[in-house]
Amino acid sequence: MSRLGLLLCAPYAVFILVCVGIVSLGAGDDASQLIFLQLPIAAQLVVVQALGLGRALEFLSWPDAYGLFVTPAFVLLYAAGALCERGLARRRGLAPARSGV
Repeated sequence: MSRLGLLLCAPYAVFILVCVGIVSLGAGDDASQLIFLQLPIAAQLVVVQALGLGRALEFLSWPDAYGLFVTPAFVLLYAAGALCERGLARRRGLAPARSGV
């Protein structure tokens, strides 16, 4: 289990919970609720629009969109953290041992 991977995933999970919590509490009007639902997956939505797949999003519900976009984001964040952690561990292991001489 990668601590750095979990550390990278935790802020994103908290951000998602805060945004969905604001929407579920009914704070604001419909436009602001839509913005809070879009915020956690905004980067992924931009990529999908740039690829010309925006029309496919019209048929997705919010739970489906979150499942489609958030799951790979967590996998990538965790993998990036695990890769960095492995690289740091390798560097520490390859450093020459210093003698007291």
